[in-house]
Amino acid sequence: MKHVLAPLNALAILIALAIVAPLAQADDAAADKAWASEVEVGAVVTTGNTKQQNFKVAARATLDSELFKHTASFDALRSSEDGTVTAEKYYTYYQGDYKLEGDHSLFGRISYEDDRFSGYDYQTDATVGYSRSLINRENHQLRGDVGIGLRHSVPDMGDSTNEFITRLAANYDWRISETAKFHQLLSVEIGDKNTITRSESALQSKVNGNLAMKFSVNIKHQSDVPVGNEKTDTETALTLVYSF
Repeated sequence: MKHVLAPLNALAILIALAIVAPLAQADDAAADKAWASEVEVGAVVTTGNTKQQNFKVAARATLDSELFKHTASFDALRSSEDGTVTAEKYYTYYQGDYKLEGDHSLFGRISYEDDRFSGYDYQTDATVGYSRSLINRENHQLRGDVGIGLRHSVPDMGDSTNEFITRLAANYDWRISETAKFHQLLSVEIGDKNTITRSESALQSKVNGNLAMKFSVNIKHQSDVPVGNEKTDTETALTLVYSF
């Protein structure tokens, strides 16, 4: 039952954050406000000797104005083979940046993850810190974050744990051409009990208008996992992306 409720919990968090974000900048009425959003969908279904289904859904929204930048994201993945679920996970986060003079900002970030086969019921964390632009050219942008926070982990078996974490992240975008772009995100959250490293590499090419094809590789590594679970998870996906 808890895995039926997991996507609803994650969506509820995302919706709440999407509502709160614009309200947080009510005093910024003079600034230009424009949402940049995209929805990503991928599905593979096979029948015959082996019945296999793979579904990936993602949604991202950014609101960038003079004083604030709000980013919300939701990812869901579900795979099954011959009627048996082999992968099911949901990950959502929100980050709010308060801009300082120059290309600097202070940020607050919260995330929630439910991975059915990770050995954890769910993991969530909250961090605050400092962000700045390291490269800001016409076709190349690199931004770095450093922050501190708290992670709460609830395993499938055993007691929940809390630990202080240090978060380091680098976000790189390369506009290869008018129709193609490359994105690389690397983050590490260092705790005294567990260190989580994430890498997201994505190549996106425009198909027509607001529609694009995206190839991505996501890697998550944990230094400590419940017994019987792998430390590294890899997800490779080919999806369609609609931007608006």
